[in-house]
Amino acid sequence: MKHLLTFVLFLSNLLFVSVFAQDAKVIDNTNLSTAVLQTDSATVSMQLEKPKSDNSFLSHLSVGLRASTLGVGVQVATPINDYFKLRAGVDFMGFKTGDIEIGLEDPDGAFEKAVGYTPDYNMKGELNFTNGHALVDYHPTKGIFHLTAGFFLGKNQLKAKGLLTASDGSRAELLPGEDWPTVDFDGHQLKVDNANLDATFQLGEVVKPYFGLGIGRAIANKRVAFKFELGAIYQGKYSIKQNGKKINIADNVTENFENIDTYTNILKWWPMLNFQLTYKIF
Repeated sequence: MKHLLTFVLFLSNLLFVSVFAQDAKVIDNTNLSTAVLQTDSATVSMQLEKPKSDNSFLSHLSVGLRASTLGVGVQVATPINDYFKLRAGVDFMGFKTGDIEIGLEDPDGAFEKAVGYTPDYNMKGELNFTNGHALVDYHPTKGIFHLTAGFFLGKNQLKAKGLLTASDGSRAELLPGEDWPTVDFDGHQLKVDNANLDATFQLGEVVKPYFGLGIGRAIANKRVAFKFELGAIYQGKYSIKQNGKKINIADNVTENFENIDTYTNILKWWPMLNFQLTYKIF
């Protein structure tokens, strides 16, 4: 009887310990599940949360060197967001031509009367382009293809300096009692001073809108990027000055430069071809 009682007590203790251990395991598993659940929830939350864009305004800055139909230039660029990039810079082009000989027309005989023949115009040209620009690139797929719009700001001038010459290259001379007739250039009556004919052409307006498209990035993904761009700048109508005064277009004038309007009409649109190398500072 005593041994039976001892055995029953042993079983009771064993059962108690087993139940206690089971409860403890349940508690531990419950806590573990809760931790895992909390961890999983955090993971899910992190996966569902959109990562912040790395292309906010001034989050990156790049510098670039340009070679284009407006000359050579420098540029800085920064993102606006993932789709739009802002660029600003300046371009410069300047050169002088050699001697250019242009045969003049004399439809009304004014030069035949004044000098006895139709002279040539022997000139040299000097081109001076200085333009700032502010442009925005739109990358519709966030890739390298982009559309561009913006404006160029500056004066594009061509200075022509020359004289009227005879067929042997000598300076044209007036016949006694005659005055120099005007030279008519696309409706502009230009004054001749002792066979000298100088004029300054301003090619379009100061503010010029621009539209284009290209391949490449103004801001490199890593450090260095290459960019190619093709577009057009709308310059508007050109103007001519002599001695600092603007020459107005006259009505019903003869033309001394044959088919010159074919070329001057093209000047309203300046073609843009740009190659660019950029370096990302940060």
